[in-house]
Amino acid sequence: MNSYRDIWYVKILHEFPHLDFSFQETNSTFEPENRSYQESLILWGAAPVAFILVILFLASCCLCVQCVKKKPQKAQRTTCIRILVAIFIIFSIGGVAVGFFGNEQVGKGAKEFFNSLDDANQTLGEISVTLDTLDDVVDEFNGPAGVQALKELLSKLGNQTANQTLSPFLNQIEDHAKKTKNEIDSVKSNLPSLLLQKFSKQAVDVEFIRWTVTIVLLCFSLFILLTTSLGCYKKSRCLIMTSVILGFFGLLLVWAGSGAYLGISVGMSDLCFDPDTFVESLGEDEAQKDVIKEYSQCQVGKGIPPMFKKDIQDAVYEVSKANSTLDKFLNESIKFIRVEQMSKPILYMRLHVDYTFGNVTSLGELLDCRTLHKDYTKAVEGVCETALVGVALLLLMLPFAGLCMIIVQCLLPRVWYLTGLKRGYRPVDDSDPFCHRPPPYNGYGTMEAERRGGARESCTLEYYRDLRRSADELRSEERVPMNDSPPPAYHPGGFPRRYEIE
Repeated sequence: MNSYRDIWYVKILHEFPHLDFSFQETNSTFEPENRSYQESLILWGAAPVAFILVILFLASCCLCVQCVKKKPQKAQRTTCIRILVAIFIIFSIGGVAVGFFGNEQVGKGAKEFFNSLDDANQTLGEISVTLDTLDDVVDEFNGPAGVQALKELLSKLGNQTANQTLSPFLNQIEDHAKKTKNEIDSVKSNLPSLLLQKFSKQAVDVEFIRWTVTIVLLCFSLFILLTTSLGCYKKSRCLIMTSVILGFFGLLLVWAGSGAYLGISVGMSDLCFDPDTFVESLGEDEAQKDVIKEYSQCQVGKGIPPMFKKDIQDAVYEVSKANSTLDKFLNESIKFIRVEQMSKPILYMRLHVDYTFGNVTSLGELLDCRTLHKDYTKAVEGVCETALVGVALLLLMLPFAGLCMIIVQCLLPRVWYLTGLKRGYRPVDDSDPFCHRPPPYNGYGTMEAERRGGARESCTLEYYRDLRRSADELRSEERVPMNDSPPPAYHPGGFPRRYEIE
């Protein structure tokens, strides 16, 4: 798999420095069970989280400043700042949309990996079944219905010459069957049949959790952005404040996801930089590691790996020798035993020999390295060419959307501060004759006014009297209360008289 080392983004991510918690450099070889290597990935994943915590602290301080800041008396326009917020919201939504595509791309690559892994597991399962079948067939061949039945027949015959002539043939047949079983056991002991099944189950569970969490994260970010857009459009201070509060949680989740995908991408790049080394390390002993190496590096035109090829060839040879020895036994036994007496065990042994030969041949085809190497290649391509592209997109788009959301979070307190302000009262110039003034309420409609009798001495009434006299539309000296004046208070015995302006 040397071709995967030429992928540029794999090399870039693989060259990231790997540091443990003590900030000591560790090996960049993919070793998921190595504690130092795990710490290096966790450290990369924690970097974006630390960054966003600092940003959230600064944004909280900015929000507090805006909350305690004195409100302006005159409402200001928020068009420009809302347009700026809208632009960054659009950028954020675009980043989230690309994140959805990247998540599906990772899922697609994972599906290719699982399908290849299932095919490899199926091939290994067929090999395991064939080996177990061969074990059973060989045992039945030497069992009571096979070789042992012929030995019992010879012992019952009681012919010394027949025993001396035919027993060596039966012993040879039994010996060939035992050697065939030994060759089969040798293949079985070197075959890592259960490793991929366990790894496949764990990978499926992890991928399901990853896909679900990513979808929830992206949908929650999209909900926050839409809520912010609605609040800015409606100029609703309540929606804007809700967006600010949700935005804090959204930013924390987005950057936590960015950290997780940063650690995942670095780990995947380490795996894709040299996948053969990791796959070879799955072997439990040196023999299994050699077998995995043969299948991972299978060349064009290569067939059964050397460690299996000799066992298969020896097994075929032993089965052929057992069959030819059975022919010799049959030719010699006719001189001493009737054909009817030994036809049943001979036929049983013939069927088992043919069955054994067919299964050994099928085993050789299943052990051909080209079949498993094809599945291995597809699995690596699914991880390193399809899934890693999706992870790279998520790694780029989540921080991009996060930066846009940070800018939005910094602008929203200002939008909230300038949105929905009530117009305050401005000082009025009393000397302006065109400015509207309230009617003379000073003592108007009260009982105290008649008692005091000082309404005419009020400066407000004098000013109003001069103003009315100078108006062209003045037709009467009697002052009629204005429509917006309060009704006159009730006075026992009648209503108070109206003020006259003279």
